Amino acid sequence: MNDNDDDLQRRLQQGLQHHNAGRLEEAAQCYRQILRRRPRHAAALHFLGLVHYQRGDHERARRLLARAVKAAPDDARCHVSLALACEALGQYDEAHCHLASASSLAPHDAEIRFLLGNHYLARGQHRQAARQYHETIARDPHHAAAYNNLGKVHQAEGALPQARRCFEQAIAANPRFADAYFNLGEVLREQGELVAAQKALETVLRLEPDNAAAHCNLGTLLKDRGRVEEARACYQRALECDPRLRVARDNLLFVLSYHLLGTAEERLQAHRAWERHLGPRERLSFAPHRAAPETRLRIGYVSPDFKRHAACHFFEPLLAAHDRTQFEIFCYAEVARPDAVTRRLQDYGDHWCFTSGLDDAALARRIHADGIHILVDLAGHTTGNRLGAFTYRPAPVQATYLGYCATTGLSAMDYWIADGILLPADTPERASESLLRLPCCWIAYRPPPNCPEPREQRGRGEAVTFASFNQLAKYTPQVIETWTRILQALPQARLLLKNHQLRDQTLQEELRARFAAAGTDPRRLLLEPASPDYMARYNEVDIALDPFPRTGGVTTADALWMGVPVITLAGRFLIERQGLSMLAALGLEGELCARDPDEYVARAVALAQDPQRRQDLHRELRPRLQASPLGDGRGLAAALEAAYREMWHRYLVNRT
Repeated sequence: MNDNDDDLQRRLQQGLQHHNAGRLEEAAQCYRQILRRRPRHAAALHFLGLVHYQRGDHERARRLLARAVKAAPDDARCHVSLALACEALGQYDEAHCHLASASSLAPHDAEIRFLLGNHYLARGQHRQAARQYHETIARDPHHAAAYNNLGKVHQAEGALPQARRCFEQAIAANPRFADAYFNLGEVLREQGELVAAQKALETVLRLEPDNAAAHCNLGTLLKDRGRVEEARACYQRALECDPRLRVARDNLLFVLSYHLLGTAEERLQAHRAWERHLGPRERLSFAPHRAAPETRLRIGYVSPDFKRHAACHFFEPLLAAHDRTQFEIFCYAEVARPDAVTRRLQDYGDHWCFTSGLDDAALARRIHADGIHILVDLAGHTTGNRLGAFTYRPAPVQATYLGYCATTGLSAMDYWIADGILLPADTPERASESLLRLPCCWIAYRPPPNCPEPREQRGRGEAVTFASFNQLAKYTPQVIETWTRILQALPQARLLLKNHQLRDQTLQEELRARFAAAGTDPRRLLLEPASPDYMARYNEVDIALDPFPRTGGVTTADALWMGVPVITLAGRFLIERQGLSMLAALGLEGELCARDPDEYVARAVALAQDPQRRQDLHRELRPRLQASPLGDGRGLAAALEAAYREMWHRYLVNRT
């Protein structure tokens, strides 16, 4: 090595010192000085490329790193860095080639195996990713990030016990690994261990107080536990940390709407704020569709719930009954893991598009290219929605229906579809859309397959079993107080509560304590987790109690199908009137619907004391539902099709 080499080496060390200290411009100056004297200096090319990569100039980084690889083809680190730059540019095949080369050059390097696993994970190639993470761990048994990402693979495949073990191993290897605690919290929530999940997320926030996603997930856990005001505060804190975190804003709107927090005007303004914060950063210009008034209309349905989900009990009858001679149906499914329900729905739609890999702009382009006349959102601000695509207005007419209980707040959403009972003429609902009321019940119901027959003979006298199979979050203090009054009036009665959240024993104890504080003997409660015999369990129920203000949806229809009368309390907002709409479809609103808690208690007690009437209802409800608008998929389809024609006619008139 001559003096010139010594000087270049000193300059390189100075650059690395600046680089490691985060002084990127000073580091870049050192590397450029070397390259002016020796343009093929591999290390200087490599580190200057990394400077540009860190600054986000991925194309310049790629060019420099490609020169580094050419200068030092046997340097595995150069191949790795070039692969990272290629990935950032979306050049995945090129990235894979360089990671594979690096792995060949350094077969015992755990970090290269880990990066190769990350490459596969990002592409959704889970088997290949898992193999690389196992190889990483074999070379470095304390590689916390490899355990963590292997857990993500298992979680994506639905293997929750394996995912949980991996996240726990990652934490054992690095007790301050916030991401592993975050992922563990997600798995625990999915496994129904809400209290343990909450502790995991609280650990994340001790390590990273401004972690917006952790605040958001903690809010969801608190919501699931019925602590909705605390949940709202968590979502608001998440948005303080990251105003563009879409899931936090959607969850905030969900909890405001489903629990009627704040005034109607405040809820409307909160929904309108969604578009201000999360509206499109680019504008797309779509040519107008040309079609005659009586053309065969192309209807596009957009949903994340085209799978085993409660909403499909109401959507499938509609989809199956559409008149295909007059309407061409397109389904845009935000479904990453299709199941048997997805496949069944695919048989009904004329066209099917899985949208998980498309961003909002790309989905909007696809919808417009399909020539959709009327685009229908089926999710509102629920999990997995694609409202961002609607903001580009890819279809001339856009509407929201079925999956949400409030306005979307979008300026590009033209209609909110419901019925005249959910949204009566004097509704206090505030909306950015025009309200469109169907002349019949807004939903039709299809029960789960292989349902048992309703059993007519059930409780005798006052020894009746009341039940609610609704989510824990719906059991508000007023609901518990009202149900307690019913039980106090009927000393022999008992109350069965069954839902997913009650898998957690701590939550069972909390719920018993809440009822005890209201005056209910906890021994009169039957608390059960959700189970496969869900529908059969209704045969042990005499009367279902609808919670309020957030009433049941599919749980109400399920109960009616199984011959169980449902007592509901109808308020003024849509979320308070779902039970009323269904009971009205069966002609039972005058008998089973109350207008205030006192009437609710009186109706429940009166029915409990009339065993003959209960037996008649157990026998009559299923055939009554089948013969009603709630069981008439074709009738619903015809009403919606007429509404679609009217929407299209208005569009053509207004366009001219």
